[in-house]
Amino acid sequence: MLNKILYTLKLKKRPDVDRGKVLKAFPLRNQLITWELDDKGEASLVIPQKEKLWVRLMSKVFMLPDKRVVVLDSIGSFVWEMCDGNHTISQIIKALQKKHKLTRKEAETSLFTFIQQLGKRNFIQFAIPTETKPNETQTKKPAQQKRFGFLAKH
Repeated sequence: MLNKILYTLKLKKRPDVDRGKVLKAFPLRNQLITWELDDKGEASLVIPQKEKLWVRLMSKVFMLPDKRVVVLDSIGSFVWEMCDGNHTISQIIKALQKKHKLTRKEAETSLFTFIQQLGKRNFIQFAIPTETKPNETQTKKPAQQKRFGFLAKH
């Protein structure tokens, strides 16, 4: 929250992320969100209510549901399914191009806009693989742990 204010007031500069790193990033779905596909190929995302005191109080006062449902269209559902940590953004762009017969620019622009919205709502997060230097010696690790240190089971 503080960073958002500092960025808006231009007191802090946003970190530079080059296009190459963005295309190599792995989008990962939020594990708190449950989802299912219907027969039309649309994904229904079930987002639980935040566990904050003021949210619980407001939900009791205004009788709000304890979860909300967001339905994605077929293209959004296709992208959502591919946000599993095994596909890079570049691979998702190529899959969109192939499936929907789009140009690279059309697929890239629409995908970036969509995943930016998912990221703002904390539906997905991005894992950017760390680049290792060729001179470094590494111990053998499972492939999943090598890419995403935070997913490793200890």
